[in-house]
Amino acid sequence: MNSKKMVIGLLALGVLAGCSNPETRTQANRGFDYEDASLRSTPLLIPAGLEAPAFNNEFVVPMLSDSAQRGVTGKALDIRPPTQVLPLVRGSEVMEDASGLWFYQQRLEQPLEQELSQALESFFSNQDAEFRRDDQGWQSNGRPIGNAGQQFRWQLVPDAVRRAVAVQVSALGREGALAQDQQRAEASMLNAFSLSYQRELGRQQSLLDRSPIKLELDAPQGRLLAAEGYDRTWKRLATLLPQLGFELTNRQQALGYLDVTFDGLSAGNWRELGLPAMAIPEEEYRIQLGDLGNQTSITLSDKDKAPVSGEVLSDFATTLGQAFERTDLIR
Repeated sequence: MNSKKMVIGLLALGVLAGCSNPETRTQANRGFDYEDASLRSTPLLIPAGLEAPAFNNEFVVPMLSDSAQRGVTGKALDIRPPTQVLPLVRGSEVMEDASGLWFYQQRLEQPLEQELSQALESFFSNQDAEFRRDDQGWQSNGRPIGNAGQQFRWQLVPDAVRRAVAVQVSALGREGALAQDQQRAEASMLNAFSLSYQRELGRQQSLLDRSPIKLELDAPQGRLLAAEGYDRTWKRLATLLPQLGFELTNRQQALGYLDVTFDGLSAGNWRELGLPAMAIPEEEYRIQLGDLGNQTSITLSDKDKAPVSGEVLSDFATTLGQAFERTDLIR
């Protein structure tokens, strides 16, 4: 690229950088000459020999009185689209006055208020925002939304009856600031935190989905027991079965079953996987899951929906149990 093209490219970037976008442009992108315009009318000319028509004054727009309330126009009119608080986290809910978000207890291993406290401080740190904590909550600057000079007050409001905690934010007043600008800043901060919290929850869920699951044979009951809840066990099965030589022909998560066909794997494939070979008949099977709360039952039936023999179930459990413990097999 020669120097002339480089200069032209830099000038173009400069022009684009200077252009405002719909989120930041507060004024219309056309002139405001219409504000100085006035209505000019002339009497209707009636040709000689004709009578003037009758006029209906029913639709005449009256002049505004000096005491009438007038809205903003022209340059004073803020054309930015409204900023809404968005419930980005699954199960969250916008408060009635849109001053915060309700988050509901979904996991039992940690109190929700403690979890949100950690999420807030992690949010501030990741954004390099200055913050401090006191008896009333937190106070931070507005760095995440590009206005480090704006200060915000954050509070957690628990509701034991709803098993929920609200995260509320209020912009601390600045001299000359408009109410709509304050509301816009508060909504932007809440959305920024909600997005950060959602990403952290997603990261934690991904780590959880990849952790080992203990699977054991419950021979007297003719089933396997997974030491994990239904959703994770279902995901793990759906991920592992194709790698173990099963073709998934039908799956119904709501009803808890998978119809599969076992095509088998070669001895070399089993050695490559590092798992004991599953020597069960190559035919159609139905795998049924049962939700037991903190555990999940797994039963294996043949194509006629009859339970398989104890030997087949034991062989199935040996290979599947080791696969459930292997994190390297999780895609």
